[in-house]
Amino acid sequence: MLMISALSAFGQLTSINFDYLTVNEAPKEPIGFLGTGASIHHPTLPVYGGIRLNNAAWGIRAGYYTFGYHAGAILPLTNKFNVHPRLMFTSGGGAESNDGSGWFITPALTVEKEIGAYTFGVGAQYSYVSTGVITGSSAYLSVNKSINFNNQLEKPAHVQLFTNAVLSPINERGNSIGFIGVGARAFQDWTYQSVYLTAAVTDLGGYMDVYGGYGAWKQSGPWRLLGEVNLGTGGGGRAPAGGGILYGAGTEVQYHSGPYFLGTSAGILKSFDGPFYFSFLGLHLGTELNFDSRNSSVPEFKTSNLHIENSIRTYLGSTGFSNLGIAFQLFKKDWISLRGESYWAFTDGRGAYAEGLFGLRLQPGWGYVEGQLGAGAGGGINLWNGAGLAFVNAGLDVPLSNIITFNPKVVYNVYSTTPFPKWGIQLGLGYKIPFTKT
Repeated sequence: MLMISALSAFGQLTSINFDYLTVNEAPKEPIGFLGTGASIHHPTLPVYGGIRLNNAAWGIRAGYYTFGYHAGAILPLTNKFNVHPRLMFTSGGGAESNDGSGWFITPALTVEKEIGAYTFGVGAQYSYVSTGVITGSSAYLSVNKSINFNNQLEKPAHVQLFTNAVLSPINERGNSIGFIGVGARAFQDWTYQSVYLTAAVTDLGGYMDVYGGYGAWKQSGPWRLLGEVNLGTGGGGRAPAGGGILYGAGTEVQYHSGPYFLGTSAGILKSFDGPFYFSFLGLHLGTELNFDSRNSSVPEFKTSNLHIENSIRTYLGSTGFSNLGIAFQLFKKDWISLRGESYWAFTDGRGAYAEGLFGLRLQPGWGYVEGQLGAGAGGGINLWNGAGLAFVNAGLDVPLSNIITFNPKVVYNVYSTTPFPKWGIQLGLGYKIPFTKT
């Protein structure tokens, strides 16, 4: 985590990567994982660090997710070809997999071909999960897209960040299911791409999905109409979702006021090789911004920062355990900020436990208090029932530089739908990725 934060102080070359690997689960069949990562590259050295998410997409383990970090080096081989060693450490589990404490380590090596801003890699990987029951090597395929924020972008990017509150009145379970989550969109002239991460908070504790969308949009005054098709993965909480692949479609109507918007959505998602499906009605509250590189010469752009914090969160007591986590600042005005956060267990046999939280922080100086609401399920804590959590925390946000902050806090659980540790401590490093926006 320290390396990732340190790199952000120097580099503005970022990349998004997608990859695929398989791991054997004895005596079950192999699990096929799709991986998604976001990285920050050093400005002079051929190294990078970042965050990643693995999600099961093939086999019988729909709902197996892990979150964590990766680091690697991109070493020139010949013209347009690179050798790329990478080390990944994540935590999580799910879908009744034999994941133990949940930590998941993967070294990988690929040979890559550069084509413009993209690189395509082929190689091999070896994975080991904490139990040793899930382990093995396989081919490793990757696609990487780079964005250089040191140079002025050809066209300012137009993006949205938003929260999700979703209700499914019609589904395979026959009961109403509530979900919460976060999402983002990137817009072009009339098309857009989206990504969503949601988790069940009622009836199906332990279910989570991660899926993307491609669609079209039209603006009329303060109103925006969007329609998209969706593809991704989902499962857990004993949802019969096969290997994990989901597909579907949805539409949304938004009302905009300045940089903020309120949206309502409807749609349906269906498992590719399992009977699970659900309709959804959603409510989205978010912010919209256009941004360019920090070196933009366009007068109407001003310097801003995307604030991200990575942490280790430990719940105390005889039932306590530790989690890897990340938080994004979704909105900030004066000393009030809204945050989206997620934590994933990696100790004490709690593999498959994950949390999704919304936080409201009041921070007039270095010190702050905050409330967090959300869901936490898996790892034997709950299954089939509600997964609600509420915390009140107090902490410090101490600047170590103009980019990096140290963030210790005390965590107190004021409410949970199932038995849960009362106290916890958290240590984190926050960092700011500078860009310019309107």
